[in-house]
Amino acid sequence: MKRLIRAGICAAAVIITAGCANKHDTSAETSMATETSQTESAAVFESKPQEKLNDEASITLGNYRDLILTARKGSVTDEQVEGELSALLLRYPPEVTGRAAQNGDIANIDFVGTKDGVAFNGGTAEKFDLELGSGGFIAGFEEGVVGMQPGEEKDLNLTFPEDYDNVDLAGQAVVFHVTLNAIKDPSAGSVDDSLAVRVLGDESATLETLKEHVRENLEFEMENIYFNAAGGELLSQAIANAEIVCDPDAVEEMNEQLRNTYSSRAAQYGLELDDFLKMFLSTDAEGLRENAEELVKQEMTLNEIIRQENLAATDEQKEKLARMNYFESAQEMINLYGEEAADNVFRLGAAYFYLIDHAKTAEPEEAATTAVQP
Repeated sequence: MKRLIRAGICAAAVIITAGCANKHDTSAETSMATETSQTESAAVFESKPQEKLNDEASITLGNYRDLILTARKGSVTDEQVEGELSALLLRYPPEVTGRAAQNGDIANIDFVGTKDGVAFNGGTAEKFDLELGSGGFIAGFEEGVVGMQPGEEKDLNLTFPEDYDNVDLAGQAVVFHVTLNAIKDPSAGSVDDSLAVRVLGDESATLETLKEHVRENLEFEMENIYFNAAGGELLSQAIANAEIVCDPDAVEEMNEQLRNTYSSRAAQYGLELDDFLKMFLSTDAEGLRENAEELVKQEMTLNEIIRQENLAATDEQKEKLARMNYFESAQEMINLYGEEAADNVFRLGAAYFYLIDHAKTAEPEEAATTAVQP
């Protein structure tokens, strides 16, 4: 089934990263995972088998069965379905003809950028959707596309700004050869059968078909969020009940991995790491180290549960875990991650399933969380 909803969800215990336990933002615009590949959406760490832990590390589990589960799976409402349809209308605007491109349009373009007659890296694209007036391209580019007709070609003589981050292009005169393929107008569409055709890529699709797909995707997303919330709270209880001494080297390694991950993300926003941590995670370098230690404790606890219970993911669980990570199948996940990394995902996921399956559901008056909504 085609996934219609782009969610910044990490399948907890499967892909563990700082901030995931408390942040379930499904907005494509606000999620830090936006526009990243499946392998880039979270920091995947390799889990070491328990017998390979450093001599300085130790763990003695307390109670990890019959833990109290307060998370509840929410139900999809008609209002949520309608909200997703409205969002899809903005993401899949209809094409318009008979007029020139104007600000506010989505211009589907091909372009080739050259400097001194030679194409430069990053200056070429095909069938690229550009929102005119957004300011996403260098000065003069979008203004040059405004007024073009579909099918028209045009050379734009432009100059990169002096402070452009690519020193080879900063302040340099370039030429962009632009072809306008089509114009899309976000304000011209309606939530109807034609939207379903555009979204699903099927000429026979209807609005009712699209609604069914949207509802299925919302339910899928809700299942993911519940898995994260339920597994996360149970794992926290299991850690609290255990006696754990972390290997300092493992904590340092995890801290360095988190720093590298967030430094890369910070660079995408043009921020220093410290500023990024404060802005997006409300923490600092010391908080990140504490987070690293907590992640090591999670890893140790899950591994010890796996060892004591001799856990292995069933084929059904593997398929579920693969879908939670937005793969069509477990085999597709193995093909991309590699067998060792995928098997590690499945192992950790099996421990989460175990915790959830053996938990006690809190009575309504005891539950701190009554429903988990996307």
